[in-house]
Amino acid sequence: MSTEKRPWAEDLAEARQFTAALSASLPSKVEIAALGVLSKAPFQLLTIREALIWRTEELARNACDALEKEDFAVTALLTRGITESAAMTWYLMEILEQRAQFTPAQLNEKLMRMFGGSKKWPETPTAINVLTYVKRMDKKLPGFEAAYNSLSEYAHPNWLGVSGLYSKIDRANFTRHFGRGFRAELAGGELTRALVGGLMAFDYAYNKIADDMPMFLTELKKIWPDENTSAK
Repeated sequence: MSTEKRPWAEDLAEARQFTAALSASLPSKVEIAALGVLSKAPFQLLTIREALIWRTEELARNACDALEKEDFAVTALLTRGITESAAMTWYLMEILEQRAQFTPAQLNEKLMRMFGGSKKWPETPTAINVLTYVKRMDKKLPGFEAAYNSLSEYAHPNWLGVSGLYSKIDRANFTRHFGRGFRAELAGGELTRALVGGLMAFDYAYNKIADDMPMFLTELKKIWPDENTSAK
């Protein structure tokens, strides 16, 4: 499909704008001392947040390029990864918003599962299943899980991700043709909308954490006691 005929061109341009903003915002470090508090929680939370923006930027940059080439299976895989990053960031945002409900030990346990969780090494904290993030986010943004499942249909070797993308039946001549672009209009539009939606969701949660962090820091004991006359 030629560039002029792509109905998803405007959405792709929007996705590139989001991606460019991410690329311009990539952090290089988080300084523990600069936070000025004894609690490890803010540092843990920010470490997860900043690693997520690096991951999301890389996925988004390559998803946009894949869409430009009409490599839709690659786009689906990358976009699904972006929605997972968005869902994880929302969960991180919710932990910060609901921090008063947790003891320091509970907060540490939740953050460590996100920071160091794995299913590969038994000595590490148990990783949170990505579907937990997706289902929690769907409660705030109804339809998010359905969009994620639709991406999975492209990403998995199901009909849509294999025969649906790379073959087309010619019933009159009893022939099946193989190649790319048979469902370009449908796949391009659906995947580009999902890409923009995932980036918008990530952007909101990422920035909301920044908005809420200063208040969190005021609630915690400071490193230097003379600056903590009223801290808990």
